[in-house]
Amino acid sequence: LLCLLLEMMDAKTVVEIGVFRGMTTLAFALCLRRLEEKSEFSHKRRVIALDISEEFTEIGKKSWHQAGVEKIIDFRVGDAKYSLKTLLEEEGEESVDLCFIDADKSSYDDYYEKCLKITKKGGLIVIDNTLWGARVLINDNILDALHNINENTDARNTDSLVSKTNMNTIMDAKSIKDLTKKISSDERVERVCFLTIADGVTICRKK
Repeated sequence: LLCLLLEMMDAKTVVEIGVFRGMTTLAFALCLRRLEEKSEFSHKRRVIALDISEEFTEIGKKSWHQAGVEKIIDFRVGDAKYSLKTLLEEEGEESVDLCFIDADKSSYDDYYEKCLKITKKGGLIVIDNTLWGARVLINDNILDALHNINENTDARNTDSLVSKTNMNTIMDAKSIKDLTKKISSDERVERVCFLTIADGVTICRKK
């Protein structure tokens, strides 16, 4: 689906926030290479891939090399909030065709706002895991109550009602749900599409 969208846009630049093992990065790069091979004119096409760690990405780098697309991929390590800020300073506003957000859920809103700045008019912002294992269906009052518990519970208290891991997962659901609500009424974007495939994907086009 994402490759089809890139082909329809004749995309030149993709930003991926959250690389993990690099399989989506590879798919993006292969698609951009195919677009370049089919194009009458030469363009600089690239995937700018952002992740806070290299640990898991080392697996992906081998696949990138084997596929011969490593030169298309600009991999940057660091907190994506700062990497996006640097990218904005380097490339300027409205310089990216598609942004793909799939990193820490608590920062989704921050990533979305920065992506709005760097995405071209008519470009796409794609957000992954917007179902979050159906946890976004939890009632707002319950999410708010759990959020308050989380804010007032000592992180060292292992006997708390909800384990720290589960609490973080639930708080991620609140972040995703809040962003989904925001996007649904955000006048800066249009053609918002919510797909229930896999763990949920939200696609919106910048006006």
